[in-house]
Amino acid sequence: MARRKIRREIPASLAAGMLFLSDRTCCVCRTRGKPVQIHHVDDNPSNNSQNNLAVLCLDCHRDTQIRGGFDRKLDCDQVILYRDDWHRIVARQRATEGIPSKAKDGSDSYRLQWVTSTAEIYRENGEFELLAQFYDSVKNFELRDKYIELALQKDSTDQGIVHLRAMQGKAELIPAEVIDRELERYTKNKDWSQRARFFYKLGKYREAALDYVRSVNWALERGKVFGAAFYLKELVERGLIQELFIQAFSKAKEENSLWWQVRALQELNWHDELTKLLLQNAKEIEESRDPSLCELLASAKGDKQQALEMHKEVVRNTHLVIMGDPRQTVGGNKGKMKGMSKGKKKSM
Repeated sequence: MARRKIRREIPASLAAGMLFLSDRTCCVCRTRGKPVQIHHVDDNPSNNSQNNLAVLCLDCHRDTQIRGGFDRKLDCDQVILYRDDWHRIVARQRATEGIPSKAKDGSDSYRLQWVTSTAEIYRENGEFELLAQFYDSVKNFELRDKYIELALQKDSTDQGIVHLRAMQGKAELIPAEVIDRELERYTKNKDWSQRARFFYKLGKYREAALDYVRSVNWALERGKVFGAAFYLKELVERGLIQELFIQAFSKAKEENSLWWQVRALQELNWHDELTKLLLQNAKEIEESRDPSLCELLASAKGDKQQALEMHKEVVRNTHLVIMGDPRQTVGGNKGKMKGMSKGKKKSM
């Protein structure tokens, strides 16, 4: 005998919030003016979490009850996709036009059909890893995580675990023994590019950058110019340069080196953080009489005239130096921060 489902009333504030997000319009057919009701996606009427609710018209709600072929005519995954997509459209059009409606050129409708049909094919074929990857690409992380867990039940290989947990952004869930085996495999094969990608997935950006550089050197030494360019491009696209500057900033902060904190923030283009740092250390910068930092401090304070005067001082003390020429020495101040421990310029 089937167990009777317990129905709990949806709190009024939650129901009102769902209706607002959907603009009181069915998230599937999106026909304005039709009577709607709030549907429990997992068919559990006691589960009133927001992620389990969707606004449907009576016709579309009936479609969730129809079974045929491999699955229902309108299954829970499809409802989630329709709901999240419609919520995005409503929010976007509220921000731009104020009145949500169907896309006039049908582009949103086409996109949604493309998404749902692709997902349905992967699901019917049991390709849970591909399905998780697909949901990740369309930024539906709720469904991505659902199929990551199903994929892990089906595929527990080391590579599968690393790929799925990294996609999820939960590298900490990768077992230590899996990490050790993968590192040993890449190191034994001297597969630096794959080891670089592996380190990147683990969030070990310094190690990843080092192995990308190894890959570039290996490729250039063998005349494989395309490979070298590809690895450099991948290093840049993955934001490793920014990650290294962030690490440089953290190191400079630990070592109480103001100069290198400033340089790291400049390279990161973190203007607000740079301004805050300069103002916090204004007294020490002024006492140091360092023209470069004094110029930055004046700019942070909005004192354009003082910034100009400091810039002139920087220019006066700038000299061309040919590296390796014993006849030349570095002249002038060159921004050296005398007697200022926080600004000591040592190699980073």
